[in-house]
Amino acid sequence: MKKKLVICSGGLDSISMSILAMKQEDCVVTLLSFDYGQKAKEEINRVKAFAKKYNLQHIIQDISSLKFIFGKNQLTDDNVNIQRDYNQSVVVPLRNAVFLQIAMVYAYTNGYDEVLLGSHLDDCEEVNGERLFPDCSPEFFKSFELAMDLGTFRKDKKVKIITPSILGMGKTDLIKRACAIDSESVFNSWSCYKDGGKQCGVCDSCKNRKNAFKNAGVVDNTIYEQ
Repeated sequence: MKKKLVICSGGLDSISMSILAMKQEDCVVTLLSFDYGQKAKEEINRVKAFAKKYNLQHIIQDISSLKFIFGKNQLTDDNVNIQRDYNQSVVVPLRNAVFLQIAMVYAYTNGYDEVLLGSHLDDCEEVNGERLFPDCSPEFFKSFELAMDLGTFRKDKKVKIITPSILGMGKTDLIKRACAIDSESVFNSWSCYKDGGKQCGVCDSCKNRKNAFKNAGVVDNTIYEQ
């Protein structure tokens, strides 16, 4: 049985990737979520519900004490307002590196074959010479995987990093494939950068969510505030 560790935030992309991971035969899937001091605490509740639905092991790692390392950004700093349009302050610097470091150590010490994330090709689209989310590119993940290989014993079983971006998938394709398997869980994901009973519908992440469903030809059953 192949062992897969999915870094699952509870967002649209990570829930979709979790669904695709479970589709494969002869595998065991474990979900790993991080409380890193993010404003949207509801996203972890969405992972809990998903894990319960499929009876999956769900590990929640509290690293909120490290919140200070991320500096000023929209997702963790209460003094930085969440905006409607993308700008670089929405990026939590090297967040994937922090998550991956912990996940890879856990994977190596517990015999996992793969660590999976929901990062897709749209995340690393270039605008004005810069990638929107630099730590979502295939090059970043491949380099990180190599660094982990070099930092462990040669006899150790190597852990692969798998992402939609590595597989050549964008957000639309990811959502379309996941909805074909379990659309209810896809809609129950939490994309919003804000917390609350409903997703706001106007932040950059909510707008990306709406566009993904539209481009995938899937009716969006999410209930938004706007």
